[in-house]
Amino acid sequence: MDTFIKLVDNINEYVGRVTSFIIPIIMLIVSLEVVMRYVFDSPTIWAWDINIQLFALVVFLGGGYTALKKGHVNIDILYGRLSSKKQALLDVVTAPIFFLFMVILLWKLGGMALQSVEEQEVMSTILAPPIYPLKILVTIGVLLFLLQGVASLLQSIKVLAGKD
Repeated sequence: MDTFIKLVDNINEYVGRVTSFIIPIIMLIVSLEVVMRYVFDSPTIWAWDINIQLFALVVFLGGGYTALKKGHVNIDILYGRLSSKKQALLDVVTAPIFFLFMVILLWKLGGMALQSVEEQEVMSTILAPPIYPLKILVTIGVLLFLLQGVASLLQSIKVLAGKD
């Protein structure tokens, strides 16, 4: 169990850190677009499409990392006042809701990604970049988030059992 938790934590740590380098790229593209549009009166046709895809990567590939760092929303005014055992119990009790949502999301996104690959889907914009690689990566991001949820649940069970 400890090996699984450590493996998932390490994967999400790595993916989150690598994904964080996308944010400066988005900033550069936005800055370039602003200069091209307002200084040179020559907007690009690619900046918006690329930034949408890059931002989606940040959001979905960063989900597992955010869960690892306990950065997702909870009711801190209540949760933060609980002992670690009571926090773990609350995490275990609410885990089924998380897993239900994540499994349905993974199932639906996986189907959409497979269909997109089969069709070699592109965005419906002037540039029309392929969108199926993004849909594959988004699905992987949701899988990593789900795995982090499993690792967090196992960690909470360890706390409740007094093994951590």
